[in-house]
Amino acid sequence: MRKFLSLKTPIVLAGLLFANTAAWGHSKTDLITVSTGDTLTGAINNMAAGKLSLSTDYAGTISIKWREIEQIQSRYLYEVRLDEGDRLYGRFVAGNTADQLTFRSHGQNRQLDIDDIVEVRSIEDNLEDKLDLQLGTTAVVNTDTRTLVLNATATYDVRSGRTAMSARVEDNKTVAEDDEGRTTEISKTTKVSFSRESWRSRGTAESFRVFNAVYSQNDELGVDHRGSLGVGIGRYLLQDLGHELAISAGIQGVQERRQSCDDQAARIDPRSPERETCNDTEMFFSFNWHLYSFQARDMDISVTGNAYPSLSDWGRTRGDLLLNLNWELFDSFFWTLSARTEVDNAGDRNDPTRSNSDYTVSTGITWKY
Repeated sequence: MRKFLSLKTPIVLAGLLFANTAAWGHSKTDLITVSTGDTLTGAINNMAAGKLSLSTDYAGTISIKWREIEQIQSRYLYEVRLDEGDRLYGRFVAGNTADQLTFRSHGQNRQLDIDDIVEVRSIEDNLEDKLDLQLGTTAVVNTDTRTLVLNATATYDVRSGRTAMSARVEDNKTVAEDDEGRTTEISKTTKVSFSRESWRSRGTAESFRVFNAVYSQNDELGVDHRGSLGVGIGRYLLQDLGHELAISAGIQGVQERRQSCDDQAARIDPRSPERETCNDTEMFFSFNWHLYSFQARDMDISVTGNAYPSLSDWGRTRGDLLLNLNWELFDSFFWTLSARTEVDNAGDRNDPTRSNSDYTVSTGITWKY
């Protein structure tokens, strides 16, 4: 089913939005001096996409534009990734050099240009401090459509690499009316992914090893169950403050339940509950592009795509694409766009009632205080 959520649709109940973020970190004793001369106290979670995330006792978790920071002081260990790919481990200490931060690593102070730093990770000692968890849910309901989306993301940072998990459950109910009356269709999409990036050598991050595991289910594509395990290598092609591009490739094993493992099988009754467990081998090619600008108007665009050409089911290719856009129209008001698509050129091979593509688009205006 192709779904589109629009602000033009008559909405009975819309914009029911709940988002909860849980992040654990060290003691809130880090000192951040910004360009206005003010000093903030808290615990640095990370710096990514041009913003520093700081946990505070007085204002919760706040974001600070990276280029507005003048000085950082902390007694905790951080990993700093530079635009040429180097990774440095150490502590931020007081310094008075304009447009630079003082970073103490291996017993020596080093002056780092603000614009050369593309990522900061907090390297903690305790399990609960290494884990960053975010949970969110969105519900949109109108006279003909009900959509409920649950999201969860988590990262686990250690010195040798990063482990990431994401989960998305999308439940849709659509009511259509034709000459035969009103019909109701319910569909569900689930995707849970786990990935591990390991830096190939200490001190550089241009190349990395990757391990991933994915479980998915999609009623529209007729996927009752699909699980995969894969290994490969990746590389950062771009890693500037404001622009990043990473690619990876490898091989994976896939197990899924479908009506027939035989690509030459005749059409099967779609109402039949019979399913076969099929094992396949695929290549995977992935890219992650991120463009962000935090000048007069904030803009954040990310695109993640995957292609899975099959090695054992010759001619079959799967793929997915996720686009997220967040653009500041004027002060504190943002236009947000999220688009997801999934394709499988053999998705309707044995079931003519199924589609070989599925997508969801949602957009709206967000006010941030």
